[in-house]
Amino acid sequence: MKGTYGDKVEVKYVDTDKTGFDNYPLVRRVLQMGYTFPITLINGEPKFAGGIMEREINNIVDELIK
Repeated sequence: MKGTYGDKVEVKYVDTDKTGFDNYPLVRRVLQMGYTFPITLINGEPKFAGGIMEREINNIVDELIK
């Protein structure tokens, strides 16, 4: 993502096995709804679960930075 978008985006990986869910209550709720890791949030909103959907993520980011 950095190669494509440079400083226009921030990508953050969080390992909840190490950090827990205290700082990520939304992720905990998404998991309680039955979705699985990985959870992808864009601008703090859950968008995808169960896999990394590169093309779909890029489409959303392209729309947001226009």
